Amino acid sequence: MKKAALAILLGMVMIAGCARPAVNTKLAPLAYIDSVSAPQVFVGEKVSFTGHAVSSTGQVVAYTWRSSINGNLSQLASFETDKLTAGTHTIWFRAQDNYGNWSDEVGTNVSILIPGGPEKMSVRVFTATPPNITEGDWTNLSWDVSGYGSVRIDPDIGDVSMSGSRTVQPLQDTVYTIFGRNDEGVVTASTKVTVTPLHLYTLVLYSIAAEDGTVRKDKVVLDEVMVGENEMQVQMQGFLSFDLSAVPQGAIIKTVDLDLTNTVVVNSPFPWQGALDIYNQQYGSSLRPNDYMVIVPAGYLYSWSYNVVSTMVPDKPFTSPDFVTAVQKRVDAGDNRFQVRMQFEKYYYYSRQDYTNGGYQSNTYQTSANYLDIGSGNPKLTVRYILPD
Repeated sequence: MKKAALAILLGMVMIAGCARPAVNTKLAPLAYIDSVSAPQVFVGEKVSFTGHAVSSTGQVVAYTWRSSINGNLSQLASFETDKLTAGTHTIWFRAQDNYGNWSDEVGTNVSILIPGGPEKMSVRVFTATPPNITEGDWTNLSWDVSGYGSVRIDPDIGDVSMSGSRTVQPLQDTVYTIFGRNDEGVVTASTKVTVTPLHLYTLVLYSIAAEDGTVRKDKVVLDEVMVGENEMQVQMQGFLSFDLSAVPQGAIIKTVDLDLTNTVVVNSPFPWQGALDIYNQQYGSSLRPNDYMVIVPAGYLYSWSYNVVSTMVPDKPFTSPDFVTAVQKRVDAGDNRFQVRMQFEKYYYYSRQDYTNGGYQSNTYQTSANYLDIGSGNPKLTVRYILPD
């Protein structure tokens, strides 16, 4: 009897030891556009597209490509077509895993030209929804410009795609103007956002140098705040910490700006490293080697990228509704720290330059360090809030 009981116990231990950890089957894959044969061609010419996707929990089983003008294009990872009609297409790509999860769409622009020269551009849509807001609230700009050329929106936005949308947060009455420019001339349209003022309290918080730092992929923790890749091609993630204790309990957060304008850019992290993403991650009073996460989490607070190789530092603070929500939750919970992680992710295809060989997604072009030196203690968080009556 004792031998039988011992055998049963050993069997249970072996089964328990072989148990596999639970797999998160709801984690969506990540899709990437690897190459486009040309950013612009004439009607009837072939354009080829190549993409891939990565799933951390399953297998990629399906793909879809679609055009903002022609609709669905293909269900293959790579394809070519000569059926795109004239105009500037936003080409979207996504992938599905074997658990049924679809990735977020990634996109790039391709212009299909009519032989004989450019046509005059036309602003078909340029609106602000809603057009009337309270100070600290957000409105959404939407636009659609026909033809081929460059498009810009002023103030504070700059170059944009031919069609799209952008959330903005003007703190006073603002007239936004869109400009479409090509060899045939300039077309413009304007829309006004009316802002009802509030009494906003402003609090400027500098990052806590003792809690800032960097975690490298090789698990080395540094006091400096650096993001990108060092001279040994080791990826680095930067972390910032801010003290929210001066924000009154019950305050309603209206705006949050993260100012990284004192950043020093080393060589050309854009576009070789991809886009700079900022995440809400509360890591406590000190950093640990396991704070480096290889899997890209969902729901960044802000994503910042350039379409060309650039050594430009951020020229204005980062802000988004997600920043406001994240800080509001910390204040409501009575937590005095707001902390963020910064890392580069290769989401985008940069159509303004010839990167069709995919070099921007590999290390073969990186012969030296390419990173942002954020500077410990230099970044600042500006929080504006109101107090209920």
